[in-house]
Amino acid sequence: MEIPLSEAALARLTRPVRGRGGFQQLLRRLQHRVHGAVLTVDDVDHEKLGRYSHAYGAGGFQSRTSTVASEIQQTFDF
Repeated sequence: MEIPLSEAALARLTRPVRGRGGFQQLLRRLQHRVHGAVLTVDDVDHEKLGRYSHAYGAGGFQSRTSTVASEIQQTFDF
């Protein structure tokens, strides 16, 4: 799936990532899949993005991924 990203989502997604946990690995993988202002996600990324953005409470990484997840929801039936 190709998702056109808003400036806000692109800015949050491309900020530097520190650490080695699951959120950090997902963010790095998504960063490598951004070309211009378009994010390409597969089914695994799609599932993890939804889960990490909504199922684990609120925090810094959730706020970074929830913007992208919202744009996916607006583009596709997420």
